[in-house]
Amino acid sequence: MKIVLSFFLLLVSVSTAAEEVVINSGKVSLAGFFLAPPKPMGPAILLLHGCNRLDQNQASNHERLMKMASLLQEMNFGILMLDEDGPKGKRQGCFSSRNKRKNTGLRANDAQIAIAWLKARNEVDASRIAVIGWSDGASTVLALMNRREPGVKSAVAFYPNCQMFLGRSPYRVAAPTLLLVGEEGKKSTAESCRRLGEKSGQDLFHQVSYPDAEHDFADAEVFKNKAQMNKLVDRRANPNSFAAQDAWRRSFKWISRWFDPERSIQGIPPSTLP
Repeated sequence: MKIVLSFFLLLVSVSTAAEEVVINSGKVSLAGFFLAPPKPMGPAILLLHGCNRLDQNQASNHERLMKMASLLQEMNFGILMLDEDGPKGKRQGCFSSRNKRKNTGLRANDAQIAIAWLKARNEVDASRIAVIGWSDGASTVLALMNRREPGVKSAVAFYPNCQMFLGRSPYRVAAPTLLLVGEEGKKSTAESCRRLGEKSGQDLFHQVSYPDAEHDFADAEVFKNKAQMNKLVDRRANPNSFAAQDAWRRSFKWISRWFDPERSIQGIPPSTLP
């Protein structure tokens, strides 16, 4: 009970400390929440949610990002949570199913605007910025990393839609990218992500897949805690806490390793991207 209460209080403190921001760029106006790095000139991470808005009524987005933000703050990262479908945003994220690739491209544009905003902050080290996305947000990460200059040093994508990128020739990422996917996922299949990795042929486009894990498997611990707090039954068919814990651990390690100034990074993808 003490652990659950501590986690709940941590989420509340993060929500309270987050500064609501509006990012304007031309005709585009984006809404988000910013937490400055605990130490001056610290690294920062852009978090991209899946479908729906980033508010407390959309638990899968809100709690997931709040937990990730709280843990990253403990690691001295600044955080920008971009609310793609917030009241001030101009995009429609993944709501339109007519042209998913176009929508993902628009979200990637938004992500680059947000990254440029982060780089301009006095509290942030512009050379140490990363991006993490889930589901539709992860597909946005893949679209962003396929660009010549995404503006980030590393990326993590939780269960993206790899299928939409298989038709692109070639597909290469511009910086180290970790892809995490469940073998049982139907929205984001591990097989299509494996094929995308083979298509890339890059060692630093790294995929980890989890047997017996479905789409959104990484939410297992978040929703287990929510169920305990509200005395609700977690009805997810296969939450797979082991896969969730391993994926979160890998994501923190992956992001941090490329920010180490003592590390000699070799094998960075070439800049000659489409």
